[in-house]
Amino acid sequence: MSKKRKIVILGGGVSAITAAFKLTSEANWQEKYDITLYQMGWLLGGKGASGRNANDHERIEEHGIHVWFGFYYNAFHYMRACYQELGRSPDQPLATLDDAFKPHHTTAFAQKFNNQWCAWPIQTFALPGIVGDGWNPKPLMTALAMLVAWILNHTGGAQQLDDTEPPALPLFQRLEDDMLDMLDKEALADINARLQQAQKTLPTLEGLETSEPHAALIELLTGVRTALRDLTAPFLHLSVKVSRLWMMADFGLTGLIGILADELYHYGLNAANDINLRDWLQQHGASQITLDGPIMASLYGGVFAYKDGLLDQPNVETGTVIRAGLNALSCSKQSFIWRMQAGMGDTVFGPYYEVLKRRGVQFKFFHRVEEVVAASDDQGGYISQIRLAQQVPLKDPSKEYEPLVMVKGLPCWPSEPLYDQIDDAVAAKLQANHINLNSFWSNWPEIYDEPQVVLKQGDDFDEVILGISVASLPSLCPTLMAANPAFATMTGKISTVATQAMQLWLNQDVQQLGWINYQPDEEAPEILGFDAQAMDSWADVSYLVARETWPVTDEPKDISYFCGVFNPDAPPPAPNVAYVQSQADKVKAQCITMMNTTLGSLWKNATDADGFKWQYLIAPDSLEGQARFNAQYWRANIDPSERYVQSTVSSSQYRLKTDESGFRNLYLTGDWIRNGFNMGCVESATISGLLTARAISGSSEKIPGEGLFE
Repeated sequence: MSKKRKIVILGGGVSAITAAFKLTSEANWQEKYDITLYQMGWLLGGKGASGRNANDHERIEEHGIHVWFGFYYNAFHYMRACYQELGRSPDQPLATLDDAFKPHHTTAFAQKFNNQWCAWPIQTFALPGIVGDGWNPKPLMTALAMLVAWILNHTGGAQQLDDTEPPALPLFQRLEDDMLDMLDKEALADINARLQQAQKTLPTLEGLETSEPHAALIELLTGVRTALRDLTAPFLHLSVKVSRLWMMADFGLTGLIGILADELYHYGLNAANDINLRDWLQQHGASQITLDGPIMASLYGGVFAYKDGLLDQPNVETGTVIRAGLNALSCSKQSFIWRMQAGMGDTVFGPYYEVLKRRGVQFKFFHRVEEVVAASDDQGGYISQIRLAQQVPLKDPSKEYEPLVMVKGLPCWPSEPLYDQIDDAVAAKLQANHINLNSFWSNWPEIYDEPQVVLKQGDDFDEVILGISVASLPSLCPTLMAANPAFATMTGKISTVATQAMQLWLNQDVQQLGWINYQPDEEAPEILGFDAQAMDSWADVSYLVARETWPVTDEPKDISYFCGVFNPDAPPPAPNVAYVQSQADKVKAQCITMMNTTLGSLWKNATDADGFKWQYLIAPDSLEGQARFNAQYWRANIDPSERYVQSTVSSSQYRLKTDESGFRNLYLTGDWIRNGFNMGCVESATISGLLTARAISGSSEKIPGEGLFE
């Protein structure tokens, strides 16, 4: 019998966990592999990790806003399989995937119209079927036809965009009479008829070699855009509905015209990755009002697409965004937006951990990777050693650390290590010095002499899955960068950005706060693209009150999360605790400024002439005025492993595939490798993990979404 292959996984984010789950889903996997995962600190999840604050009502504390989308086919597919194997009883919290993830059918943009902020409500769409079940992607031209259907229907409610018979409802039927009275009804009807013609024509062009029919369609669509521009121009500054109609149609039509004009159906969407999306749309005729409006602001903000966290540097690859958009239009089942019913750690990484542990994967918490060491022989380069620091000794070294705690019957990750499992003297030092073992800049090595652990190829591992984020690699992999120029180039070319987050617990609900688009009995609001500011995303997650342990007499009426990009000060060498504190203070100052100023545009009752009404924040009675903010939660996501992976112009070409590390026993995984999706999101990370598992197993299994629209 051949010996088991010893596989070491470094890091515990989505990709690493997915790779472990897929490998251990093979029949008789324990006869093939011996899998050990090494994780710094006590939390799995990477950028998606969350913790429960046991000292403050078991509050959920996240890295930011986490939302899943209906086109995350692989993420939902494997998450469903995990929940099924988890086998919770029906009376347990979040017993099934359908309990843990709930569809959400509305969102909103914040729009500044005539110098006044207003909310632009968006009813999202969905395809029939079950999310994460039954992969049936649409051909490119059918997906483009669905884009036209979206243009035709964007003013209405949630639509079922069926590829066999895309809806062709009149675009303007759903607009109120006051706006219709402004516009020429015959001209509207003509525009609508031409759009329906385009919708029917597009699927017939699938696979055509000649570009002549496409040219005729471009002429038709350009004519529609011109007619609509001429029709709406006199009213753009008079009617907010007309301005929204124009921007949505202009955005969609220009994207469609650009795809056809650049022949991306022939050359592939990656051919457009050498230009910033905003510049590409402008090149193909988008109006300035669209380019400067809330659609673009929410798009760039939603994917943290600001180079170095600077709001004057929007930067994202065109082809990558188009691919994501067409995936969204043609693959979103049941709902476009899905909300987790607890923290991401509780909803995603807790179940995965429990199932993998039960299967036999070993977890080594509190192991910080210090270096992945490369060597070479007559067969080429390989990983010869992995050097780690054991951050803490366990009280009982014969046992593995048990990371989860129960909160209202739900296994959750705590926001601090479980000190009762750590050697008493070391635990006392951790608490006395307020050590964050997850921090890159922690001074813990200066306080405690961490034992060094050296894993050797052949003895301790055969293969390595490197699942630590790309921003960490320069400090962890100097010999790899020296030995493989492509590896070094990748780490330099793939941009990442720091982010910031704020969570507020309030004693006023959204109606009392004066949410500018409050409608009774509607879903909890979520808004993107709120001005050109760092905290440009907001989500009302008041439904999470039920997951925390508030007394009935002091239960929050609203929980709101905010997040956005962050431009930190230049990072010093580690360790440097003062730097971490200074950046947290910088985020705090920005949060308070926003609350005293622009937040009043969103919550019109939450501010007065003196600024934010701090009495609205839930805090101990001993805190008064602005000091009540100290009882909230904010963070600067500045650690290399926390930074968001961007898709800046021309960067995807430098991504390496999972088996292109240049070292025969090293596999790369993360949302930063070349996975076809090439964006910082859960689906991208999941596909990467599946690609890694496939490369290790030698399987020829086709992964859903692989190469889609390339």
